[in-house]
Amino acid sequence: MFVTLAIALLTVAVPKVERLRVRRSQQVDEQQYFAAVHAELRAGASIREALAEAASGQGPTLAGVRRLARSGASLDEVADELARLPATGAAAGAAVRVAAHSGGRAAAVFLRLADRAAQEADLARQRRVLTTQARLSAGIVGGLPLLWLAFGGVGRLQRLVEAGGAPVALVGVAMETIGVFMVWRMAAV
Repeated sequence: MFVTLAIALLTVAVPKVERLRVRRSQQVDEQQYFAAVHAELRAGASIREALAEAASGQGPTLAGVRRLARSGASLDEVADELARLPATGAAAGAAVRVAAHSGGRAAAVFLRLADRAAQEADLARQRRVLTTQARLSAGIVGGLPLLWLAFGGVGRLQRLVEAGGAPVALVGVAMETIGVFMVWRMAAV
């Protein structure tokens, strides 16, 4: 019984941990990227050169920006690719378009985007910290019915079904399954 429970827990937990690890390794540090763009622009680079050079060490998320900027694609295309960044992408895309069409100095804008990205990252960290207790509680509440089933609840359900309460047992198990799924979804946030 315990081995089955442990295998079930590992089957559920390992893929989730792996997805988190992969997602975190693919995330781009937007603050670092925009600060690098700001530094390149302050050093005299063009907007295209600054975007490409700053994207060099940022991994696969900004590979499209680097490739488009270096290949000579229009800055509108580069801005569209940059707009895919999760936290400040829309503002970054708009900043590139304005800088491309007006020819104005954009270094200060990218410095502000770096500050905004840092604030967004800080808010995300705070949200994770502040919801830790709720997520842990959700895991416990969602796991209790499974523990009840694992430690004798199946026998009680069997007796209920044998006594003619199959519809009640079926509705109860369905509601419990839906409840566990809802708690799991809330905890996944």
